[in-house]
Amino acid sequence: MKLSSVLRTAAGSGDILRRTAVMARKAAAECGKSSTAIFFDMLRCARVYGAGPTDYMMFRFYETTDAERATFFTRLSSAAFVKRVNDRAYSPIFNDKNTFAAKFAPYMGRQTYDLRTGDAAGFAAFLQGKEAIMAKPVDADCGRGIEKLYVRDFDGADGLWAYLKQESKPFGIAEEVLTQHPGMAALHPQSINCVRVATFVKDDGEPTVIYAACKAGTGDAACDNTGRGGITCRLDIDTGRIISNGHSEELEEFTAHPDTGITFKGYEIPMAAECKALALTAAKVYPGFRYVGWDICVTPTGPVLVEGNDYPGYDLAQMPDKDAPHPWEGLIPCFTRQGIDVK
Repeated sequence: MKLSSVLRTAAGSGDILRRTAVMARKAAAECGKSSTAIFFDMLRCARVYGAGPTDYMMFRFYETTDAERATFFTRLSSAAFVKRVNDRAYSPIFNDKNTFAAKFAPYMGRQTYDLRTGDAAGFAAFLQGKEAIMAKPVDADCGRGIEKLYVRDFDGADGLWAYLKQESKPFGIAEEVLTQHPGMAALHPQSINCVRVATFVKDDGEPTVIYAACKAGTGDAACDNTGRGGITCRLDIDTGRIISNGHSEELEEFTAHPDTGITFKGYEIPMAAECKALALTAAKVYPGFRYVGWDICVTPTGPVLVEGNDYPGYDLAQMPDKDAPHPWEGLIPCFTRQGIDVK
């Protein structure tokens, strides 16, 4: 049976099946299998593993066995796990950038200014000696709404303050621009390229590292977020070396950075041990919030926190390289090998 015939039969099921069909055709073009067979496999993976069409494509489930698939966190299984292990009473600390900056001030390594409660005079004092700032919404994620603003482009502090306070602008915090280590800037000089370290606080109160990733921006972006065109790679935090190709939100795969030409696999990031130590230290501040993805900027003098993600992201450390030998393994064994129950 052709996929078009299947869709006509299920015409009343709406957009979800149509989107699944589109993804099935893309997968079929990749692997040469029947789009109809993949369509039904997608529906089965949704039922068995909680994997939506994007998960199916992102983790190349059309090339995996059931044993491999069972090792992957999917959107639904990851969200259920986070909901179970993180005490939501602490969520406001991680979901408001001003609150996070205050609570984790010893690890931030930069000045910040609360644009909601501050005034023009206080902002002018904060701006002294700065050529640029990062202006951010307090509660947005994936780099949404962030702007790097240069003082020279405005009529002094008052002009920049007026811009920040426009009703159409969602800004809630201004931050000093971090200077990153040359080894991180080499990946993409225009953006802050973070190390993501996901930690979990075990039953004995001690945190452990679940995964690490290295992110890099592209083009003119000042952020490394995949939602803004960024690229992510898996990272061995113990050796400091990138261990995968780069992957984008559009499911493109890169052996080298498209702008700088740096080969990802084998690239050694600076101060990996210090990044790991910082993440483990930060994890102890609110141990009831057990699973956190820490974004860390490596500066010339050491790593500092950019933010803590209360939904650490299940994609960064699971996207397989096309040429990686099977069996492929997702994140779940990273927990179970350390005695952590993910069910």
